[in-house]
Amino acid sequence: MKGSNVLLLGVAYKKDVNDVRESPALSIIDRLRAKGANVKYHDPFVPAIRFDDAHTDAAGEPLASVSLTNEELQGADCIIIVTDHSEIDYKRVCSQASLIVDTRNALNGDVRRESRARVIRL
Repeated sequence: MKGSNVLLLGVAYKKDVNDVRESPALSIIDRLRAKGANVKYHDPFVPAIRFDDAHTDAAGEPLASVSLTNEELQGADCIIIVTDHSEIDYKRVCSQASLIVDTRNALNGDVRRESRARVIRL
C-alpha cells in the first residue's frame, strides 16, 4: 500500500449532496494514509475537506477535490467509488483506470463488461 496512488470518487455521505458528516470516505482516507498511500479524491459537490487536522495535507492545507482528468484516472493505482454521484462519467472512468473498487454498485453490467479496468465490487 505504501506509495500507491489511490483516487476516491465521491466523499459525500450520499449521492448528489455536499454533506460529508459520517461519510465512510473520511475513515477510508485516514486508513489509506496510515498505510502510506497517496490519497486524492474527486467530488463535484465537496470542493475540500476542512473538518479536522486528520484531513489536511502535509503542509496543513485542507484536502481538495481534484479534477477528474484522464491523467488523474490513469495515474491512480486504484480508484475507489465511495459515493456514486450522477455527474461522474463512469464509462470514461472505466476506459482510463486500471483497477476500480466499486462500493456502490455504480458500474452496471455493460460498463463493467466494456471496462479496460479490473473491477472489484463490494
